[in-house]
Amino acid sequence: MTRFYCVLLLALLTGCDEAKVAEKSKAPQPAMPTSLVIQVSSHEGSAAHEAAVQFGELVKSLSQGSLVVLPQHPIEHTDERRVLAGLQEGLIDFAVIPSAKMTHIRPELELFNVPFIFSNVEQVHRVYRSQLARQLLELLKQDKLIGLGFWDGGFKQLVTNFPLDSVDDFAGKRFRIMESTLLQQQFEYWGAATTPIAHSLVAEAFQNGDINGSEESLSHIGHQTLEGKRVYMTNHGHQTLLLIMSEKAFYRLTPQQKNIISEAAKEASSLQYIVAERINGKALKTLEEKGVVYQPSPALMASLKQAYEDTLEKNRHVVGTANLEQLLELKQDWENPYPDKLIVALDAAMTGASAKSGLSIRRGIELALEEINANGGLLGKEVVLLARDNTMLPSRGLDNIKRFSQYPNLLAVFSGISSPVVLSEIDLLHQEKMLMLVPWAAATPITSNGQDPSYVFRVSVRDEYAAQFMLDGALSETEDIGLLMVNNGWGRSNYTALQESMQKRGVRPVHTEWFDWGEKNSAQKIKNLIDQGAKALIFVGSSVEGHAFVELLASYPNPPVVFSHWGVTGSDFGLKAAKALEKVDFRVLQTFTFVDNDNPLAVSLAKRYHQRYYTKNATDIVSPSGTAHAYDLMKMLAIATQRAGKPDMSAIRHELKKIDAYSGLMKQYQQPFLNDPQDALKADDYLFAIYKDGTLYPKRSDAKAE
Repeated sequence: MTRFYCVLLLALLTGCDEAKVAEKSKAPQPAMPTSLVIQVSSHEGSAAHEAAVQFGELVKSLSQGSLVVLPQHPIEHTDERRVLAGLQEGLIDFAVIPSAKMTHIRPELELFNVPFIFSNVEQVHRVYRSQLARQLLELLKQDKLIGLGFWDGGFKQLVTNFPLDSVDDFAGKRFRIMESTLLQQQFEYWGAATTPIAHSLVAEAFQNGDINGSEESLSHIGHQTLEGKRVYMTNHGHQTLLLIMSEKAFYRLTPQQKNIISEAAKEASSLQYIVAERINGKALKTLEEKGVVYQPSPALMASLKQAYEDTLEKNRHVVGTANLEQLLELKQDWENPYPDKLIVALDAAMTGASAKSGLSIRRGIELALEEINANGGLLGKEVVLLARDNTMLPSRGLDNIKRFSQYPNLLAVFSGISSPVVLSEIDLLHQEKMLMLVPWAAATPITSNGQDPSYVFRVSVRDEYAAQFMLDGALSETEDIGLLMVNNGWGRSNYTALQESMQKRGVRPVHTEWFDWGEKNSAQKIKNLIDQGAKALIFVGSSVEGHAFVELLASYPNPPVVFSHWGVTGSDFGLKAAKALEKVDFRVLQTFTFVDNDNPLAVSLAKRYHQRYYTKNATDIVSPSGTAHAYDLMKMLAIATQRAGKPDMSAIRHELKKIDAYSGLMKQYQQPFLNDPQDALKADDYLFAIYKDGTLYPKRSDAKAE
């Protein structure tokens, strides 16, 4: 019996020990760290490699060791297309890739390949930290990639095995480039052929005679064999790198881990900029000690810089005009711009739905300045254009005016499409005695502003006259007229003018509907207008509301004929609404067209427009009225400035009033601003245009447009 109890006790004790062991095995164990890999194609010691190491250390520190990121070099000669494919498939976690190597999937990144787009690292870093950069990174999600940051690859220099004294020396030479359409265009403009070659194969390509030159950043040049070669310090381009993560790897992480990755990327990017500056400085010193560094002649640099405008305008539609305008604004030194030149400013919608309106005004000013500067500028100085986007917000417009008011060498501010923005600026402009030239915004109170003296001069439509013109057009079809108006300062200005014009003619609208700015659902309002018997509609609104309006109107079997103000024309309205416009008789108020225009000045200017902006036909010219108005205003501003003899806006204003005659693009002006209101165009300067295949044609050319 004693033996039995001993065995039982032993069994119980053994069972307790086993239970403890089992319980211990179920207790939480320290988790194995999640291990990720970052591939860096740059050599060890490069800023990208050093920053990748720091990124990994930051991730490990912020995650307390639960995440580990290890730098890794891809297999030698592996091209970035394979790395990108690996990222998209989830086979690679992170990579640092030059933006030029990604332009085949994301053409917007060609923005960073425009030669001479940057002139210093401060500009580069402002852009990398901007809303534009965040927008571009966000686009990568469409390609199954997570963009974490832009890194500084350094300014590019030209490495040659021949003396480069002038642009003529490029003829018959072949240069290594990264794979990019824009980089190819850059060298073609200079007269050279190109071939895309990986960094690791550049030395071999030189040795085999496959290339005569290459464009490289200093850190890459410093690791090459440079015997018999020259490094020309052109700073002609900048190499942008992207820190990218696989979407599949990113979405495997917890929300906390995702935040850690984002925070580490942000901090590593800031550190990378510092490292890049140090490493490029060190590389330059090494190259100077080797005696291979050459400074290009001023004549050569002037020739090289001509590729800037060429590639920029050729690729505006590729990178997106809104992206480009944001970059141009971001890189500008707004504290002290062009102290030795004269300035004209542009405050307009350069991005968003009405970006084309701002672009058309920009181009009119540029074409006029091209002529003015070719003839010695004004008052012995070159005149430059500064543009700031107001996104059609009055608050942004006021900020822009405050900024422009700080410049003692400012001649005038050109406004944009938005009447509400201009109206909000009137008081400030007159407090500062700033001259505003209006090539688009049409609200009557812009020039009838009650200011004495008024500093606002307009070559554009005036709503008072536009109302008369649109009403005459509608009355030529029917007296059953309905009104569809945007409920803001511009719409109310038109409504007041229409009411006055209709009273004079003894007619009344059958019905009036109002809509809010940006409103897209106007179905009930259109039904109300048609139910009330409207056989013609006068429409005042922007492209956003206009697109929705025409789409709905096209669903009716016999829609009313539309007489539209020109607010729809500063965008892609014609293309977006092309199908609906086939079913609606839609006539748009305009003032100018290059189509079927045999005026010698119009023919000459259209030719220069095509050469500068890479268009082919008159129908390709964006919002021609905006361009024509801005061109004439700039030329009349030049006349007044020369007569004033100084860059003083009060004196220039006085001379603008005194202009007696000017043979312009729009017309033969006679005392355009002598009397108030200071509107140079009248109702007999207007015309109607119609859309065909997304393009505006003058109504009188209907037969020719078929």
